[in-house]
Amino acid sequence: MNSSKKVSIIIPCYNAEQYLEQTVNSVLNQTHSSIEVIIVDDASIDQSLSIAKKLSEEYDCIKVFRNNKKGACAARNLGIIKCSGDYIQFLDADDLLSKDKLQKQIEVLETNHNQVAVCNTYLFFNDLSEAYNTDRDFIFTSSKPSYFLAKLWGLHNSMHYVAVHAYLTPRELIQKAGAWNEELDKDQDGEFFARVLLASEGIIYVPQVKCFYRKHLNSSNISSQKKRKHIESNFKATELKASYLLDRDDSAEAQYAAATQYKHVAIEAWPNFKDISHKALGKCSELGGSTYVPVLGGRIIETVKKSFGWKTAKSLSFYLHKLI
Repeated sequence: MNSSKKVSIIIPCYNAEQYLEQTVNSVLNQTHSSIEVIIVDDASIDQSLSIAKKLSEEYDCIKVFRNNKKGACAARNLGIIKCSGDYIQFLDADDLLSKDKLQKQIEVLETNHNQVAVCNTYLFFNDLSEAYNTDRDFIFTSSKPSYFLAKLWGLHNSMHYVAVHAYLTPRELIQKAGAWNEELDKDQDGEFFARVLLASEGIIYVPQVKCFYRKHLNSSNISSQKKRKHIESNFKATELKASYLLDRDDSAEAQYAAATQYKHVAIEAWPNFKDISHKALGKCSELGGSTYVPVLGGRIIETVKKSFGWKTAKSLSFYLHKLI
């Protein structure tokens, strides 16, 4: 079955001249043909805008808009306003989709209304043949979005992340959930898709397809950024996510998952931003606490963690990295 339903692929772009054409080609090569591509350039200072305009001249399905350096969330929001598809696919300007990703996910959504499709993410640097998967154990079909989120957020003391382009979402669900939060600098996608999933009637896992998330050796991915504004954003996003989840499901499982999210923020903030760490630990304690502690480093750091606790281990790791 090849549905006639249109998919809008929204691509926020900032200084992605090296990757943009490959990303767009992964969309143009989709087995599902009813598409429109919305590229929103966020005041790039490289050749990204020129590349985007050239592609739009070659392909009628590509539309290009210019944003005045307002960030990826604002770019996605503009894309939502400008698009006309029945389904929305978010895709960053350096990431890729397997060629049947849209088709296979649409097929399941056409018979499962008001739900969101998800697939596995494969991480790569530049060579797709070396892409590897780390999320197979926690992506699953569920008719209970609150449980899906609880498991994702650390219900079993294991934190997980779903890439933004792993999802395919009906337009009406996004309209119901609301716009991307432009005040957040980190975990914007976690906060946004918490609202989307909780507005849905379930998540459908489509194992036959893949999305590809490009890792950068210089750690330029948003997820790797740890300035104060990013840690503060992480705390704010966690407050919002916890409120969404607990408003829907106040079970012990949901409370533990929310507590684990706060514990994660506390560990991320320590020792550079101790005030945020203490605040996050307070929130964690209010929810009953969490025993979650991630791997913090190599053998020496892990030995210190086991003997003296995660704060000492994290402090040692932090100051050692400053010396190197």
